[in-house]
Amino acid sequence: MRALTSLPAFFLCFTLGATGLLHTERLRAEQTEPIPAFFAEYDVKYGVFTLGSSTLELSYPRPDRYRYQMFVAPQGIARAALGTDYTDTSEGRLTTSGRPRPDYFLHEREGRDAKVEDIIFDRDAGKIHFDDGESIELQEHYVDRLLPQMLIMRDLMHSEDDELTYAIVDGGDVKEYTFKRMGREEIRVAAGRFEALRIKMRRDDDEESSAWVDPQRHNLPLKIEHIASGQTLVMELRSVSGDL
Repeated sequence: MRALTSLPAFFLCFTLGATGLLHTERLRAEQTEPIPAFFAEYDVKYGVFTLGSSTLELSYPRPDRYRYQMFVAPQGIARAALGTDYTDTSEGRLTTSGRPRPDYFLHEREGRDAKVEDIIFDRDAGKIHFDDGESIELQEHYVDRLLPQMLIMRDLMHSEDDELTYAIVDGGDVKEYTFKRMGREEIRVAAGRFEALRIKMRRDDDEESSAWVDPQRHNLPLKIEHIASGQTLVMELRSVSGDL
């Protein structure tokens, strides 16, 4: 089943996958309050089959620092096929406006095909360093591949733009992704029924991703859907705790 091998790529797409907002001057200057700390649990599905689970956790080790982490655990047939767990972690500082700015990204893969990957945003040197020894010039709006989830939650609250464009650093390259507001829709997930805002990202002719977020909870992701080569993978909120 191709869906099993697509599971890691699914999380990179919205890992919900966007970047740092390119047009920061369009955001209102009064944004000062960070997104409250939270812990959310999700089910990952392919049709009627549950492929695994995922968690998102936002914490603040200090008032001026954030830590955002995603954990993915395949189960059943998916675990037999992939044999590994994934953890992505983004850490950094909050600017004076409360906007997260990455200092460090860590990708850990345990089990079969174990791997560790880290990226350092060296602002003193103006460089981004990769674990293979390569470096690229650091631009202020560059972010790691996980942080866009958190940035989208924040930027949807503070921008009236129909589209949000980000620049993601991944594998030594920088790619821009654009997310478009698609309007409100009522959806039902394991956590309940919600009046959600849908946003959409198209990657190419046969691949697209959508997310439904809760405007009443700082745009927490309720559902993420990725379609590629006629196959659909879905991540749905099961539970959430915190002060959202």
